[in-house]
Amino acid sequence: MPINSSMPKHRRRWPAARASCLVAILLNACANPGAADKATHQTPPATVKNAPKEADLATITLTPQAEERLGIRIAQVSLQKITRTRSFGADVVLPPDCRTVVTAPMGGTLMEGQKAPAAGTVVRKGQPVYRLLPNVAPERDLRLQMEREVSAAQTRVEGARVRSNRAELLLKERAGSEKAAQQAREELDLATNDLNAARSRLERFLSAPLAADTAIAIPAPRDGMIESVQANPGQVVPGGAPLFEVADLSTVWIRVPVYAGELGLLDAGHHAVVRGLSDAGDKEGRRAMPVAAPPTADLNASTVDLYYQLANSTLGGRDFLRPGQRVQASIALRAAAESLVVPWSAVLHDSTGGTWVYESLAPQVFARRRVEVLHVVNSLAVLGRGLAAGTKVVSAGAMELFGTEFGAGK
Repeated sequence: MPINSSMPKHRRRWPAARASCLVAILLNACANPGAADKATHQTPPATVKNAPKEADLATITLTPQAEERLGIRIAQVSLQKITRTRSFGADVVLPPDCRTVVTAPMGGTLMEGQKAPAAGTVVRKGQPVYRLLPNVAPERDLRLQMEREVSAAQTRVEGARVRSNRAELLLKERAGSEKAAQQAREELDLATNDLNAARSRLERFLSAPLAADTAIAIPAPRDGMIESVQANPGQVVPGGAPLFEVADLSTVWIRVPVYAGELGLLDAGHHAVVRGLSDAGDKEGRRAMPVAAPPTADLNASTVDLYYQLANSTLGGRDFLRPGQRVQASIALRAAAESLVVPWSAVLHDSTGGTWVYESLAPQVFARRRVEVLHVVNSLAVLGRGLAAGTKVVSAGAMELFGTEFGAGK
């Protein structure tokens, strides 16, 4: 607005005074840039009073009677050398020498033994499974055949006796295994039985040729289960034809496919712990020992197979393992380091998944402390942080103390 020369002098000086005041305010703001923000944030948007701190959690003091009623037990945080394990999916397989195929000793017609054989039937060693009625042959040919059977059985007995003596000698000198010696003894027993049976048939034929076609029994060669049946009663079979197969399920192998890149991290010579797929991680599994087995691998999956031997439980029992069944196997790692551990029973979880233990401050005095659980090995929880070695914690009754702290305990 232009200044009119006709205005009074005090009116003409007002715009200049106002401009000088505005300049002074701007200079003050530039000299103190935080003054406006400080004035704006003097009052916080929210105020939290009496905020709880984990270091100042409630302290529980019990009477001796209440401590006994809650079943409180105390343990110490210790520093132990823990061998870590890694779990893999595995499957149950039968050892290569657990199956025995029974063949017909000569041509003839099959008849039932004690009961009709069927896959899945449990049999005992020596139990008759089939009875074989030999084919009718001319007397001269039948005599020659029986004499050949006696000679062949005698040869098998001599060979089995040599192998058995050698296995016993190796076992005595601790250069062989008890299993090899036992198999050699069983082979000698079977060969001896075959020789006695052949001699008996030859004697019956020489004494009464017309009665020499009496049916002979075909027994089970070992304890186990009939896995497959290749011939049925009433069927005419030639000599050497497979009749049935018996599998010994008392010992099984656990095949563990392991990624080839992790093989160097594992202590394959250590035992493995085998659990069912539905078993909890803290459940004590069954130990399976490493066994020498043919090397196998899967090119497409980039895995190699580790084998472990495990004694199977009673057939039909809760822990009975079936061939082909999927299980989980935990194998120890090579590196073992000292770690802080507490009993797994001392650790409890809150509603958000946090892990806590109760520290024993004094007799009948407890306070809750947060801990970080890295992993669980058997019945021990490995801690990452939270407590020092030697700290006393509640190993039994922690859940009861948790309920007492929040008003739900007894």
